[in-house]
Amino acid sequence: MRDKILVSLIMLTTALTSAVTTVAQSTGLEEIVVTARKRAENLQDLGLSVSALNKQDILERFDSDLSTLQNAAPNLVINDIQQGPGSPAAISIRGVGTTDVEKNFDPTVGVVIDGIFIGVNSGAMLKAIDLESVEILRGPQGTLFGRNSIGGIINVKRSRPDFDGTSGTIRVGAGNEGNTELDGFVNFTISETLAFRLGAAKRDSDGFFYNATLGRDTGESEFTIISPSFTWRPSEGVEVYYRFDKTDQEQDANTILNLAQPDQVFCFYYQQCSQGLQTPQAGSKYTVLQNDDPPYQTYFDTKTHILDISWEINDQYSLEFVYGGFETEEAVYQDWDATPLTLYHTDRPAEWEQDSFELRLNYSGDQLKYTAGLYSWDSEYSIDLTSYIGFGAAIGFWPAELDPFFIALDQTVAQETESTAFFIEADYDLSDSITLTLGGRYTEDDKSSAVTDVATPGLLEAGGPSNPSKASWSEFTPKAGIRYRINDDAMAYFLYSKGFRAGGYNGRPGGGEYISATTPYAPETVDNFEIGFKSEWLDGNLRLNVSAFSMQYEDKQEEQSVPTAGGTGQQTLVVNASEAKIQGLEADLSWKVSETFSINGNLGLLDAEYDELTDPSTGTDLTHLSLRRAPDMTATITPIINVPMGSGVLSARASIRFVDDMELTFLNSPQSTVNSHTTLDASVTYSWDNFRVSVWGLNLSDDDSWTQAYDVGTSVNFAGLWTYTAVRPPRTYGVVLNYDF
Repeated sequence: MRDKILVSLIMLTTALTSAVTTVAQSTGLEEIVVTARKRAENLQDLGLSVSALNKQDILERFDSDLSTLQNAAPNLVINDIQQGPGSPAAISIRGVGTTDVEKNFDPTVGVVIDGIFIGVNSGAMLKAIDLESVEILRGPQGTLFGRNSIGGIINVKRSRPDFDGTSGTIRVGAGNEGNTELDGFVNFTISETLAFRLGAAKRDSDGFFYNATLGRDTGESEFTIISPSFTWRPSEGVEVYYRFDKTDQEQDANTILNLAQPDQVFCFYYQQCSQGLQTPQAGSKYTVLQNDDPPYQTYFDTKTHILDISWEINDQYSLEFVYGGFETEEAVYQDWDATPLTLYHTDRPAEWEQDSFELRLNYSGDQLKYTAGLYSWDSEYSIDLTSYIGFGAAIGFWPAELDPFFIALDQTVAQETESTAFFIEADYDLSDSITLTLGGRYTEDDKSSAVTDVATPGLLEAGGPSNPSKASWSEFTPKAGIRYRINDDAMAYFLYSKGFRAGGYNGRPGGGEYISATTPYAPETVDNFEIGFKSEWLDGNLRLNVSAFSMQYEDKQEEQSVPTAGGTGQQTLVVNASEAKIQGLEADLSWKVSETFSINGNLGLLDAEYDELTDPSTGTDLTHLSLRRAPDMTATITPIINVPMGSGVLSARASIRFVDDMELTFLNSPQSTVNSHTTLDASVTYSWDNFRVSVWGLNLSDDDSWTQAYDVGTSVNFAGLWTYTAVRPPRTYGVVLNYDF
């Protein structure tokens, strides 16, 4: 299959190139300026692996959220795991990722929005609204971004107020599956020193599932955002930027599927079985069977405050202060068993609050440039969880004559984190062609976790449960690199970098003794060694960047659902159970064949394997298993055409992406394996005057591979309770009209 895909991509590229050989030679690619190192730099001068999209790229792509951005970079997997409002994100770069819905599980890939690190997976699946640029940094970013950027960073910038007068955009669209969108952005120049911008957007969808138990469609989603912001320049060299975001999202949670196999409890005891190894109980991947129709509100609301104050002191020194506040409030009733029975449901309202403060000093001299700073982070998290357990008779919780009787178990978990860091990264020009990079970050983390056996709304505001468990860690993450400028069009580099993911506590204990919520696990680290080559050819019309890397994973945190004798009958254990080695090759290509035709593409090759892996419950050696979300190959090719037509321009693009086989669960259960697959996104746009009308399509290949899977209660010696999965959204398409004024 892989060979066929590669041949097809090569043939497509050759055919498209041949079709435009008579078109006049182009004038070169635009320079790409990125802020991957917290200062503006040319992409081709960076000694690290970065893929970047500018505003025009984003306008032409019609991404729905971060998940559809995954074809923009090699060795990148992004999935909405479809576990309720907030669109929890599973992001993996170079095989380094995490997938859990709970906010106590720190991310491995950081999502940074306007300079603010989003510390949880829920809320990180940013909607593709009002985006200015997207940068995907691959490999550990422990120096400038710190903890929980062990796999990389997705650095997102949104449009800011400008001083070009009054302007704005109105965007309306509609598509299949009941998709509608309405955006509005307006910019006001109030004075020479003050500009204001107001944005708002609404996204609605009917969903793409049918609930055969309830006899109705499900999966409906409603999302709104309002974003006022201003830029103030009180004096020369000083700029103050503030933005407030408020989002409200309501979304059906009943979108997971039952894949219970004959050796799992839900199948052999309750006859709630899948119809095949990868065919869910309902028979169709877009038909669900949940029986819940609760009178509960299901929502995910956020508030974000961003304050960025910069001061250009002189030609060499600048100072910047960035504050970010991000809070979420959610409520969701979830039918996890995905069957017509009440076997395992949860009611799980939760709150998250984070505040971060960063002060940076930048220096730019003739030979020396550096960024140094201080960073402080505080977060609080609480969940008031009620679990409704209906499978107790099958595993001896109560007599069989009480089946199907269910019990309600309450628990509240409250966790707090305090983190401080000091960092510096410096470039020194040893000569006109050689630059040395050195940097490091020292981080101290303090965490606490407490749990009660009753649901206690408002416990976070009251200070949390008494006598919490506490733990502290510190970590130093160095960086060293050297760049060699071969000529004006080519540069080679070597890089060593280290990253770490913080230690912590599980926030979903499940077991009667709540051991996992009060027993800490340690940080995990990755050492990355990388060589790269960045180049431009054909008078600047062809840009090719390649890198090869080898990463050593130490003390890797593994979370696994295991059976217990009390509580819910299962709990998620997190232990530092493994070491792994990840090696690979990456390539990014941009080729402006002519003024009307260009080709973008990327290729990622990955070899990821465990050096050591011990089952946390039995001590069994499991080094034969594959890392999750680590496909051997990802490949994307995107031909783009821009042709003058009448009084406007016709633009067309198509992105073909291939992803190799990959695993989604810790024990690599065959029912959750994702087979190799190909997706196709495309759009056609006609622009004239201030108008732009577009027809777009995502997943036009109608791929239905899994995006999430979980084996509940499974261990090496126990087949577990059941396996649930989530499926990729089917083919979606629509039309959008933009008016700029």
